Amino acid sequence: MLQPSFSLGHNHRRILETLRLYGPMPRIEIADLTDLQPATLTRLSQDLIDWGMLEDVDFESVAQPRSAAKRKTRLLRVNSDRLRMAGIAFTVDRVAVSLSSLTGEVIAERMVETEMRDPGAVAAMTADIVQELLEGAGLDRQQLLAAGVSLPINLTDNERRFFTPSEWPLWRGSKPRQIFEAALGVPTWVENDGHAAALAEAYFGVGAQMENFCLIYFAYGLGGGNILHRRLFRGSLGNAAAFGSHFPQDIPRPSGRDLMRYLEEMGESHRSLFDLPETLGTDTRIDGWLHRAASQLAPLVHHAQMLLDCEAVVLGGLLPRSVLEALAEHLRILVSEPPSDTQILVSQIDREHFHLGAASIPQYEVTAPHKYRGRAVKGI
Repeated sequence: MLQPSFSLGHNHRRILETLRLYGPMPRIEIADLTDLQPATLTRLSQDLIDWGMLEDVDFESVAQPRSAAKRKTRLLRVNSDRLRMAGIAFTVDRVAVSLSSLTGEVIAERMVETEMRDPGAVAAMTADIVQELLEGAGLDRQQLLAAGVSLPINLTDNERRFFTPSEWPLWRGSKPRQIFEAALGVPTWVENDGHAAALAEAYFGVGAQMENFCLIYFAYGLGGGNILHRRLFRGSLGNAAAFGSHFPQDIPRPSGRDLMRYLEEMGESHRSLFDLPETLGTDTRIDGWLHRAASQLAPLVHHAQMLLDCEAVVLGGLLPRSVLEALAEHLRILVSEPPSDTQILVSQIDREHFHLGAASIPQYEVTAPHKYRGRAVKGI
């Protein structure tokens, strides 16, 4: 595969991860947290500054720094101005393409409704959109570090488990990573949409300061992702947290498609999940669906609490936030016994920015410490 234009060593990645977790701080504090010698920390952080991943700033330029540093101290922070990640995120009825910074700011974005019949044609279309977004934002293509693609597909080499939406027959047996990387011309990684959303939550959402959490992801189907010790737990075969498998397709299940059917039975038809009103969770007409969906999800949430003992189970995805908030309230009551310290939270990432999941994939692959595949050499 293609490689980024520079290579981060293990300790480069540890520095970045420390700043993600704790926010801007002086070099001496980073050295203490990473157990790096100050001279080594200075040299490695300068690499990251030269590559556009970190910047050296005044204390006064940081809003409410968490560091205990004095006001005259210089701080390091993740640079939001130089490098860009492309995020290409699919649902069954549209594709969202975005450019975002290393700190999650969306620089440019576009949503396109498409039937997505042919993977190669869609990859070519998204490559054109990425180029148009770069030009429209006045960005040099050299600023595009890498790309991520999120798909509502169980990605596995086992053909019997390579599940795709019924609307996507031509995607079965395809090689999405190779197809998109060839079209985009930059290092590209592909993930299941639930796993990608968990990464976005770990970098830019309620999981940003958590070591361990479980995300339940509501799209047209139901999926999710587990972040354990700041790592995406994909499982031995790549499909961990495939929560939809708990609920048969031929009966009502806690999914976005099922909610649309429920509304349709009441005479309210919607073409897309994005057409559902933001206030839907406060509509008493869906109380029956909320109660049934929460009852179905309660054993799953309880098992996650007991099995993982993580800091939170997070509800996220393409449903209006008010619906997720109402589900969370039901679940807090249903799984209150036996008591658990695991919180039930709702994602604060806006559903219109679901492409942040895709953009988080290359962040993870390029910068996560445990993704380093080189030799462990002191000072690198």
